[in-house]
Amino acid sequence: MMWKKFVDFIIYSNLFIAACSLALTYETFCLFRLPASLNWYLLLMFLCTVFVYSLHYFVKSKKQKNDSRLAWCRQNRQLLLTLIVLSFIFIAGGVVWHYRSIFISHDKFNYRNLIWFIVIPLLSLGYSYPLNPWNKKSLRQTGWLKMASLSFIWSFTTVVLPVLMWPEENITGTIQLVVLFFHRAFFIAALSILFNVSDYDEDKKDEIKTIAVMAGPEKTLQYGKWIMTALNSITAWLLLYYFQLSHPVYIASVFLPVLLLFLLYHFFHSGEDKASFALRYDGLMILKALLLIFAALSLSS
Repeated sequence: MMWKKFVDFIIYSNLFIAACSLALTYETFCLFRLPASLNWYLLLMFLCTVFVYSLHYFVKSKKQKNDSRLAWCRQNRQLLLTLIVLSFIFIAGGVVWHYRSIFISHDKFNYRNLIWFIVIPLLSLGYSYPLNPWNKKSLRQTGWLKMASLSFIWSFTTVVLPVLMWPEENITGTIQLVVLFFHRAFFIAALSILFNVSDYDEDKKDEIKTIAVMAGPEKTLQYGKWIMTALNSITAWLLLYYFQLSHPVYIASVFLPVLLLFLLYHFFHSGEDKASFALRYDGLMILKALLLIFAALSLSS
């Protein structure tokens, strides 16, 4: 019972998904050997994930829908509100504290980073809330955009944005950045499809035309298993090639998550509470990142 309460807290407080974003971002740090002076970005990613997801479920818990997660959120609304407020305060404080690192480049104001620091938060909030006054639907309520927007936001913030925080003269390997972006995007997309299947009944009721709703859960799993495995295998090979990761440890660390992803599709089971489901399927993000981080740190020493 105590273990169940602990798992519910870690998952439903969004600390676990924040740890996933932190791990994936640190994987990027290891691959590009980003300097320790950028470590503040890791904390920023953790806090932003806590803020966005906590706000999403805080608002969603007001609706009449009911599952184990929403029930927990209703019972712990004060905790969620505290996490929202605290994470926002620390995010704002972190951006102010690292103002020069983010917005000043070559003694000039970096408008490119300002644009990204406006666009990405808007897209993140737009996933759950309709920001367009002429369209009352959020991105997640617009069918295929539910998966596409999630994949883009996660991949951009955990791959591209930390590299952009590097001084421009140090940015090398554009093709590597593109490869890692698509490697991450297809991985997140594969997991998103599994969550779409899990949310099939809810999305169908809300008339959200996800892949699972349009094709049906069985066909989505049947075809998704092979398509997503193929796409992730191709980008895994490209990752190894362009980053020159030829050691067997690297090969195992990159392809083992692809195999596990295949097995998650093959043995898909949604008949469990939301915490157990998230721990199993979101947990692959942390495992994937830790495998490559371990390989990079052990072979570079």
